[in-house]
Amino acid sequence: MLLTRLEIKGFKSFADKVIINFDEGITGIVGPNGCGKSNIVDAIRWVLGEQKIKSLRSEKMENIIFNGSKNRKPTQLAEVSLSFDNTRNLLPTEYSQVTITRRYYRSGESEYQLNGIPCRLKDITSLFLDTGIGPDSYAIIELKMVDDILNDKDNSRRILFEEAAGVSKFKIRKRQTLKKLSDADADLERVEDLLFEIDKNLKSLKKQAKQAEKCLRLKEDYKNLSIQLARQSAGKHRENFTALSNKISAESDKKLAHTTQQTELEAAVEKAKSRLIDFEKQLSIKQQHLNDHVASIRKFENDKQIKNERLRYLNDKGDSLNKQIKLDKQSREQSTVSIKGLNQQRKRISTNLIQAEQQLQSLQLAYDEQRGKTAGLQQDLQHFTDSCRVKKDKVHEIQKDYEIKDIQIQTLQQELDKTSSDTTEKSASLDAFDEKITEIAESIEEKNSHLEQFKIDEEQLQEQCKSIENTIEVVRDELLEQSRIFDAKRNEYNLTKSLVENLEGFPEAIKFLKKKAEWGKQAPLLSDILTCDEAYRVTIENYLEPFMNYYIVDNETQAYQAINLLNEAAKGKANFFILDSFKKHQTSTGKIFDNATSATEIVDYEHQYSNLVGHILDNVYIVDGDYGNIPLDDICTFITKNGKVTKKPHSLSGGSVGLFEGKRIGRAKNLEKLQKDIRILDKKIFKIKQSLEDKQRELVQLKDETKRPRIEFLQNEIYRINEDFVSYRTKREQFTQLIHSNRTNKEDISAKIEELRRACDKLKPLVEIESSQLLELEAKAQMTNQKLVQENEDLSNKSNTFNEHNLIFHQQKNQLSTTESELSFKKTTLAQSELRLKDNLSELQENQKQIEQLLKNAEVNEGELLNMYQQKETFEQSVHEAEKEYYNCRGEINSIDKQSRELQRMREQCDMLIMELQNKLNETKLEMSSIKERLSVEFNVALEALVEEEQTEVTEVLSEEELRIKVLKLRDKLERMGPINPMAMDAYEEISQRHEFITAQKEDLHNAKESLLSTIAEIDEVAKETFLGAFNNIKANFIHVFRSLFTEEDDCDLKLQDPDNPLESSIEIIAKPKGKRPVTINQLSGGEKTLTATSLLFAIYLLKPAPFCIFDEVDAPLDDANIDKFNSIIRKFSEDSQFIIVTHNKRTMASTDIIYGITMIEQGVSCVVPVDLRELA
Repeated sequence: MLLTRLEIKGFKSFADKVIINFDEGITGIVGPNGCGKSNIVDAIRWVLGEQKIKSLRSEKMENIIFNGSKNRKPTQLAEVSLSFDNTRNLLPTEYSQVTITRRYYRSGESEYQLNGIPCRLKDITSLFLDTGIGPDSYAIIELKMVDDILNDKDNSRRILFEEAAGVSKFKIRKRQTLKKLSDADADLERVEDLLFEIDKNLKSLKKQAKQAEKCLRLKEDYKNLSIQLARQSAGKHRENFTALSNKISAESDKKLAHTTQQTELEAAVEKAKSRLIDFEKQLSIKQQHLNDHVASIRKFENDKQIKNERLRYLNDKGDSLNKQIKLDKQSREQSTVSIKGLNQQRKRISTNLIQAEQQLQSLQLAYDEQRGKTAGLQQDLQHFTDSCRVKKDKVHEIQKDYEIKDIQIQTLQQELDKTSSDTTEKSASLDAFDEKITEIAESIEEKNSHLEQFKIDEEQLQEQCKSIENTIEVVRDELLEQSRIFDAKRNEYNLTKSLVENLEGFPEAIKFLKKKAEWGKQAPLLSDILTCDEAYRVTIENYLEPFMNYYIVDNETQAYQAINLLNEAAKGKANFFILDSFKKHQTSTGKIFDNATSATEIVDYEHQYSNLVGHILDNVYIVDGDYGNIPLDDICTFITKNGKVTKKPHSLSGGSVGLFEGKRIGRAKNLEKLQKDIRILDKKIFKIKQSLEDKQRELVQLKDETKRPRIEFLQNEIYRINEDFVSYRTKREQFTQLIHSNRTNKEDISAKIEELRRACDKLKPLVEIESSQLLELEAKAQMTNQKLVQENEDLSNKSNTFNEHNLIFHQQKNQLSTTESELSFKKTTLAQSELRLKDNLSELQENQKQIEQLLKNAEVNEGELLNMYQQKETFEQSVHEAEKEYYNCRGEINSIDKQSRELQRMREQCDMLIMELQNKLNETKLEMSSIKERLSVEFNVALEALVEEEQTEVTEVLSEEELRIKVLKLRDKLERMGPINPMAMDAYEEISQRHEFITAQKEDLHNAKESLLSTIAEIDEVAKETFLGAFNNIKANFIHVFRSLFTEEDDCDLKLQDPDNPLESSIEIIAKPKGKRPVTINQLSGGEKTLTATSLLFAIYLLKPAPFCIFDEVDAPLDDANIDKFNSIIRKFSEDSQFIIVTHNKRTMASTDIIYGITMIEQGVSCVVPVDLRELA
């Protein structure tokens, strides 16, 4: 069997999927410290089923999942797959390729797979059992395990020997056998408890069976006497029945006479009512005529009111028209006056306009003459101006040349000054740069402090995340706890349901009737309808024990159907409560006791069974405390709360309480309660799951609020400020160089200034000559300009005068146009006023005509209204007469009704008397029915048979009173016997059979225990022989390998501390290399310890080679000479096994066939680089 492939994803530092292929020979895993080499070994150990988190170098299982890096987020699961070549079928499976996979999610779920199929950890462990492969086997050795083996820490040395000897499976079998032995002892104890309880119940049932037999004899005597008593009572009741029937017939005749008289009166009433209907119709018709006439009057009055309103409206309209006409006349007069004034104003404005136009023409001629003079002077001025401009350009050119040189002198002088000042400024800037550099250094320090604060905040955030993760763990634990309770409740529900459905503890007849449910439509048992608190369950069940198996049916028919079914199937007897017989049951008034509670208050039941429960628990009280607290009462029954004592009015019973008592009552109700509890727990589990999801979302949100981006931003900011620091420092160096350069340029500038000053001295006289000529030309131009200014002033004055008169002319022209427009508007307004006045006068005349017509109609309507009121009085007189006739007829009807009611009262008295006689008759019938029912139910005897028997018999031995006394005495005897278990004989037989069965089970358990003890002894013997054989072989191999790694003269040995008990004895290693005589093996050097442990491991490999071996930096303590020995022995053993070596040693690397380099190209993420040294060779 070969290890062929390892796949890692999300495990510790392996964020990405990594595949490592293994081949025959030696595989080396190398890399720098902290790159993740040992994580490969941890992954192999983990996928093989390692559960101890410390062995994986972590504090909790969640830490094995990749937790993220600077540039990566954490993953949500860790997954490792390990593949084997099983062509030689060393593993007990039909697959030639076996791949085991283990996944762990951050939420805490874990799963295993075998060739992609989900499985259990137990399946993985069983698969590799006794193969030398496992998380704790000798196939995986780390450096720290060398000390553990040599120091025998946690009994690790013995585990290696047992794994190599194949004793592990014997130990597992022994543990399983011991567990079975423990279970057998526990079962034996339970069986003995059951036998003890059954023995105790068996004695009680035997006593009850004897008492039941005595009770049956008394009941037979009681039956015979009761039948004789019933025969005599039935005769008396028949005589009473005949007398009562005769009285009822007489009263019925009286009732019939009263009914006849009442019928005649009712006929008279009907005739009177017919006349009353006619009167009522006449009254209604007359009342309708009156109402119609009143409505006409009201309509007439409404029309009158409308006409008055119309008249008022027309008067108001006339007043409004008169006012408007008056206003229109005033407007017409005003418009006439305005038109006359506007005509006079238009005539005056026209005259003024003609005069203004003549004056404007003369001013236009004077303005044109002055403008000609001004134009001539402007031409002379332009000639002088052009000459001045030419001369000025020449002077300007000379001055320009002079000024340029002067400017150059000034510029050079400024440059010289600037160089001096620049040197001074640069010197000052050097100081400023020093200050800026200091400021930047302080800023860097401040940023660093902020960075540290953010890092602290990030740590606090991580702590919060950790706290929430702990809370999630708590919630998850609570979810597991509630799920466990939920499973327990569900199991209890299933068990109770099974007991209810199978009627565990009930007789065969009850079970048979339950299966034949068609007879009573699922009729319940008394034990099903009742329930109570756990504290009172034993008490109530003990008291109701005789009735617990009673079926509850609605009527006798259902009970007889069930009895017939039992009779036909020969399934025994059953008892029934008939609900119809309890309908008239009256519960006695309850009493109040200080230390006792009524049983009906303790028991819960449905309302339809209240009469039944009131009957069987009437005057029954539960007493708090012992029998010494029972109140003194001769009527009530008292039961102690523990159920041990029951005191009835004439009897007392009690004793111990059985282990299984109190388990039958309320099973069905308890089933419903368990179902409700399961639903509540289901909802609670759902809420817990929601809370768990909320916490997980909160954790994700907190992780999203990480300070890492800000930390990175501050780091970038610090980097930028460092760049500014370097920049300022560079500028300072540049300024220093500029100051040195300015000093060199200062001398060159001084020489250029001297040369330019000499050129300026030559240009200065030429500028003065040209300037004097320019002044003469400018003086002539100035004189001409003064004349031109004077002429321009005259031209301006004449222009202003012309403009003013022109403005006055246009204003008068506009005033004329405005006056004509206003005159036109006034004429239009006057015409409209005339037209409106004419229309208003016409409308006023029409309004006056309507007013006169309305006044004329009002005089005529007044007469008609008076006639209508006279007709109304006539209609009211007619209605009054009809009402009088109607009420007279109604009085007659009331009188007849009074006589009818009197007859009705007399008839009701007859009814009451008949009812009383009928009640007595019914009571007699009920008594006879009660006798019949009692005979039928108690003794299964028909009353008709007794009547026929009575007719054949001639004499009676005893009177009715004597019979009643004897029956009562027998009843008292039966009651004093207390509750009799009618099923005692059947129960006694059933318990006897159960006693025999459990006794047989006890014998079987004793035999099984002896068999298990012999199996353990056999396992110990085989394991002992196997272990000693393997130990001796390993011992010989150890001596051989040890001397090959050291020298032939070196001494070594393996010893059992307790040879008599090899399976539990510790193993001692003796190693004395190079002539040393160490007292303990711990006195050896690190290299010697490693070689000693290596010798022991390879000694085990010689006995039972592991398919592969993994060494994690085991060669670290060895020097070069011992490294070669170590590599040599590994090379030798690699012919039969694979070796995977994690190492830093170059010699070990050189001896491998394939090397996998583990590195971190990306910080915090491991990756694999393979190298096949066989191809290089």
